[in-house]
Amino acid sequence: MSTNSPAPIVAAHDDPMSHVPPGSLWPLIVASGLMLMPFGMLSVLGLLKNSPVGPLKDPQVGIFILFGSSLVFLFALMGWGHQIIREKRIAHDVVQQQKDLQLFIILFLCGELAAFGAIFGFYYHRHINDPAFGPIPGMHFGGPLVAFATFILLSSSVTCEFAHHALVHGKILAARLLFLTTIILGAIFLGMTGFEWGELIHRGFTPQAIGEASPAVFAAVFYASTGFHAMHVATGLIMLFMVLLRLETGHFKGKRHFAAVAASWYWHFVDIVWVILFISVYVVQ
Repeated sequence: MSTNSPAPIVAAHDDPMSHVPPGSLWPLIVASGLMLMPFGMLSVLGLLKNSPVGPLKDPQVGIFILFGSSLVFLFALMGWGHQIIREKRIAHDVVQQQKDLQLFIILFLCGELAAFGAIFGFYYHRHINDPAFGPIPGMHFGGPLVAFATFILLSSSVTCEFAHHALVHGKILAARLLFLTTIILGAIFLGMTGFEWGELIHRGFTPQAIGEASPAVFAAVFYASTGFHAMHVATGLIMLFMVLLRLETGHFKGKRHFAAVAASWYWHFVDIVWVILFISVYVVQ
């Protein structure tokens, strides 16, 4: 009996598919929640008044769709992450598993890039073909608040990279402090985005208040793009908080710290997108 016992283990390592996890419904649920968010946002902004789907014409329904789809997206994303954590225990090929997980986050970010690319494509298409596309003439748009918020977000990318570097080298205390600093800076940026929205709405910079002119389209694109980015910042903060929580409980051992890698890459992606968004919306306009 003892001479035959190692055979299954060797076979598992020789099987090129031994590292592949079982199927999951979480990606489908994540995609469903993400797919519904734009419809909710457009309904809230009053841009679906002529929609053939009756309920979408009501902004109150849009709020419900936006809030509900956001909860579904975040809950499913956390459930997906939890499943990945549990699957680590059943993987036979740890090295290949880590490579697969890194490929997953790269493909995921490519999908996110495509979504932002659609927004930027529409923005520059309208900007080139409509000279009146932009803020309300004479309106002060942007300013020191946005510049300071950009500096804070870029600073958080630096602290996030140092945090990941510290974790790789086993400096757990430094990693904790740097991840916590990143979370605080990201939360400040998110608060400043909300403050800017409040000021602009108070000054009447909304598609409903402007009417049917080109600045109304610019306002809709502005809120859709910055709101979509703010949602990604919030998602990144949740990922970073989960990494920090796992650091506190001592989950990361050796070279198995994919959660930190994913959170770090995602946060850098969010920062890069904001730089492009900042240049497009506040500089080019």
